[in-house]
Amino acid sequence: MPPSGHTKPHVLVIGALGGSGTRAVADAFSRIGYVHGPALNRSRDCLSFTYLFVRTGWMDGPVPSVADRLAVLRRVAVSGTAPEAPPLDRLTDAVTERVPPAGSQPFMIKEPNSHIFADAILDAWPDASFLFVHRHPLDMAFSENTNQLKRWGPQLGIDAADSGSLEAAQLDLWIRAYETQVRRRSRYPGRTGELDYDRFVQAPEAVLSGTCSALGFHPSADVLAEACVGVVIPESVGRWRQADLSVFRADQIAWCAEHGWLDGPVS
Repeated sequence: MPPSGHTKPHVLVIGALGGSGTRAVADAFSRIGYVHGPALNRSRDCLSFTYLFVRTGWMDGPVPSVADRLAVLRRVAVSGTAPEAPPLDRLTDAVTERVPPAGSQPFMIKEPNSHIFADAILDAWPDASFLFVHRHPLDMAFSENTNQLKRWGPQLGIDAADSGSLEAAQLDLWIRAYETQVRRRSRYPGRTGELDYDRFVQAPEAVLSGTCSALGFHPSADVLAEACVGVVIPESVGRWRQADLSVFRADQIAWCAEHGWLDGPVS
């Protein structure tokens, strides 16, 4: 069944920095009516995306273009297989859940690293929208999940030595991703949006409703209520308030203050 009040998008791509709560957000959209699969890990990430765009070492020869890999990803999501890609079971033992392929139904690609490729996805798939999930930048800076910093930091010119500390490098990565998303919103009006996870866990139905509206569809109140069942507030929310902020540079603190983050999560 299509999402209630569905007009667009047919494809929803969800990305974020690691540890931003994308699983809870994706679970909500799955209950709204988006097919989420076909092969997921414990975090319910789309492993087809992971192995086509992140862990590409299994490929023989040059890595295909982003456009070619997106074509393969779409075939996998819609049909469950693609001749160009081996079954995931040959690549990883991380598959913990299988979902029937989407067929003609609206489907979702949830993989945090997708924000790195979001512009290319929106260019290649005119029926897709991208949702950037974020938490408070200082909470994320203190996260133990530094996988994206290790993977993408060198390409983006971000590392702990230059930033001043590991936490400062994490914050530099967050600011870069957030500012890129702000520019993306201007470039793709109506096709991308943000979801503040800290606000989502405080008022899940209201925040989810606003997010859906920004992306062009309007689930009913009953659908929203069912979608948000089980949303809880993690203990890590607000941890920055008890942390030593001297690990950050003065310009970083000034940026957070200028954008309202030192007073709590804001849009």
